Amino acid sequence: MAFTPFFRLPLELRQQVYRSHFSTLNFTYPHFGLPHLLLSSRRLHNEASPLYCENARFEFKGTKQLVDFLTSINHETMCKLRHIAVRGFPFPVYRDTEAFGYTTYSFEQVLPLFPGLQLSTLWVGDPFHGKWSSEDGWGHNATYSAVDELIKSQGFKELIYVVEHDRFLKPVRFESHDSWSATNTTDSRSGTHEAESRHPQPSTWDAMIKERDGPSASVEMYRLLEDGSHRIPLRTEFETVQEATGKGDEGQIEVKIKRGTNADHVQKGELVNECAKGLHDLFKKLSWEEIKEKELYVEAEDDPTAHL
Repeated sequence: MAFTPFFRLPLELRQQVYRSHFSTLNFTYPHFGLPHLLLSSRRLHNEASPLYCENARFEFKGTKQLVDFLTSINHETMCKLRHIAVRGFPFPVYRDTEAFGYTTYSFEQVLPLFPGLQLSTLWVGDPFHGKWSSEDGWGHNATYSAVDELIKSQGFKELIYVVEHDRFLKPVRFESHDSWSATNTTDSRSGTHEAESRHPQPSTWDAMIKERDGPSASVEMYRLLEDGSHRIPLRTEFETVQEATGKGDEGQIEVKIKRGTNADHVQKGELVNECAKGLHDLFKKLSWEEIKEKELYVEAEDDPTAHL
């Protein structure tokens, strides 16, 4: 009875109320219970529930938890999801029980496992930098490569990739022959080095997405200061802006990728690259539950850089 006046409103207005309410909700896996609004009445549940997945934001600690969830729901529900936040940990798996070693796949190589995914926004936290990460050149390159590959990926209209600082944008050197480690160019250790260069950003990434989707697509980059309350745009030449701000590598870096207005952003299940074929072959042979039961998945969240 309490909802009788509300139901006198036109359906379009009621739907606006539902969308507005659900868009304020953030749910963290595995605590994805129904919102209290949907438990209020049967009529309201039936009317509002189709808008729940399309407007609420679902957050995941890491790639494994995202895979746990997406493999547990039906395809129709997955296709309704619009807002996901996840920390993009690497995804190491043995290809079979007889394999001598495991292969580490990146977050962007996992996305094609879920054809039909069509997010409005995908927020990805970088796992290779920050207080709890063992930072080195391997991690810097993994982050840079992740942005490169996500620009070519599907499954989202807008992607926001957040890194703790800007060191991944600087060239790194890999020590060969006498060491497996990777270092910054400022590292003075001796040995034979192979340099990994960087292109000016975000201009190079912006040109990549425009070539793919047309002029309405874009890649923008910001430095987030003061807990994200202050955003400094990084324009054509990253180094120039860095010197101008005088902030060095302080503040998080946010890379915002927007697909073109008319771009088909639905995930088609196409491989990001040939390196991902082994992962897709494994998921064709075994379910995710079987992969975990056979202990083919390797936990990577404690030290993600070690698995690169």
